[in-house]
Amino acid sequence: MTTVLDNAYTLLMKYSITQYLQHDSKALGKLAARVSQLQQWNHWLKQSLEHDSALSEHCFITSLSGKSLIVFADNPHWMTRFRFHIPALIVKLKKYDDFKMIQSICCKVKPSYVPVTPKGREPQSKLSKKSARTLRDTAEKISDKKLQASLVKIAENC
Repeated sequence: MTTVLDNAYTLLMKYSITQYLQHDSKALGKLAARVSQLQQWNHWLKQSLEHDSALSEHCFITSLSGKSLIVFADNPHWMTRFRFHIPALIVKLKKYDDFKMIQSICCKVKPSYVPVTPKGREPQSKLSKKSARTLRDTAEKISDKKLQASLVKIAENC
């Protein structure tokens, strides 16, 4: 009995949250609508590239800017391959109301995302006794006082 109530409660909450996100939250509702629109556009792109299914797996629409459709490809290989299809794609995609006005398709390589991890300062390796002695000997023979002081300071820190 408890699992039936838990499942019913879970479904109710899932429906309520979904309903809230779609209707009550304007910003999230707009975002959900935009995602839905992009999914539809990419479905149309996939249909238009039906003769080259491998290509349709590596290229996707990201936006419509004025009269130009922006498409990203996984890497330069797929972008080059995609460019050969652009003239035919423009004709095929114009049959959809959203794309009636497109005059060009701009294809770019998707920027690679490499997460930046903060790195601490690497521990400095210590100079050997011999290297420190060599720095001190060199410092004694140098007439430039600033350089001499720097070399002595380095030699002392080992």
